[in-house]
Amino acid sequence: MKVRKDRRRKINFSVKREMQFRLLFKIITIIFVGVGLMGLIFYLYSNREISHSYRQFHVQAKNFLDYLLPAVVVSLAIAFISSLAITIFFPHKIAGPLFRIERDIKERVAKGDFTVRFKLRKGDEVHDLAEALNSVLESLSIKIGKIKKNVEGIDNLLKAEEPDIKEVETAVETLRKEIDSFKV
Repeated sequence: MKVRKDRRRKINFSVKREMQFRLLFKIITIIFVGVGLMGLIFYLYSNREISHSYRQFHVQAKNFLDYLLPAVVVSLAIAFISSLAITIFFPHKIAGPLFRIERDIKERVAKGDFTVRFKLRKGDEVHDLAEALNSVLESLSIKIGKIKKNVEGIDNLLKAEEPDIKEVETAVETLRKEIDSFKV
């Protein structure tokens, strides 16, 4: 009897906790700014003195909700606009660096330029990604440098008047090992 493997996909919830908390804090701050502005405007707009007498208050009380409706609408509009303005600049700290990294990878690294290094501004959220990519590019540069050195060695051996076959074979084997270190 065959044992059937469970092929259900497991959901991976692994995230970078520090970045998650920073983003959560910024989103909560945006929410509090919007709600705070709305509450402040609503309070200032609705905190007006009521007429001189209690009797007049009852006469105007029927229209009090009509009086508060503009306060609610204005405070919601200002809170929405201010939150939207803050939110427009919030993703810039993530999207901007990711765009620059993507552009450099497509335009330069894809063409073989491993001298590219990603430098981000202070406050950008993807510093660890940039450092990891820089480390990968440095490692690739070192490996390709070794391959170039081996190719030059083979070239020099072949240019000799009487090339030593054993030395050429050894150099080719070394080159093959360097190339085999890449998984393609």
